[in-house]
Amino acid sequence: MIHVVIVRDPVVFGLIQKQTEAKKVPLPNLPYQIFSQGNVRIIGGYEVPVEQVLASVIEELNPDTVFFLSESLPVSDEKLSGDIVLPNVFFPYNPEIEATEIGKDNTHSLLSHPFFLEHYPIQGDYDFESFGLSVGGIHVSGEWNTEIEDFRLRLRVVYENDTFDPELYQLIEVAKKQGIIEKMYPVAYIWTEDKALGARNLWSIVQFIIGSIDPDLIPEEETEKEESTEEWIDGKEGE
Repeated sequence: MIHVVIVRDPVVFGLIQKQTEAKKVPLPNLPYQIFSQGNVRIIGGYEVPVEQVLASVIEELNPDTVFFLSESLPVSDEKLSGDIVLPNVFFPYNPEIEATEIGKDNTHSLLSHPFFLEHYPIQGDYDFESFGLSVGGIHVSGEWNTEIEDFRLRLRVVYENDTFDPELYQLIEVAKKQGIIEKMYPVAYIWTEDKALGARNLWSIVQFIIGSIDPDLIPEEETEKEESTEEWIDGKEGE
């Protein structure tokens, strides 16, 4: 199996490449860089729209899974710096919430065109030493309005979402049109000042998910720990 990890932030991309000691793949005439570690391809360093990157990745690499790591803003009060969310519900941001008096009678009218992923039938929150992980959650994509003082509150009331970023919804929308939504694993992570630690935490979660999908890639030193952990990917359970 081939697993692709697209990293939106160039700093995090560089940190993951160094931490994994992935080797650069010399493929010319592509609008992004590719580094390889086993069956995993780490992609970043692009300046074109992510939709173009996704289309090219599908054509060039024909991956079995596509992860997209996107730095996101916390909307829920429970999401803190360094936390990681694996959303399974995606909404586009509706600018009408900025000029509408929001109440319980009109919130549903402001919601439209959601997308759903079915990767995580077992959902929940997990505490690690340096970050929290949420499996499942609601994510909204759009442009954050810094001029509205209660913008975050309005998002919570309308969407009840955990995280917000510019691109994840659009990525899932393109994947849906291309018929590859089942390959997509979006990852929303909250900005942390210690980006090196954040990148390590991100990569540990990505490795865990890939290992749950493709057990041959689980590092030997992780095997004992993984066997004692309930699988929440596609409903599988550890034996």
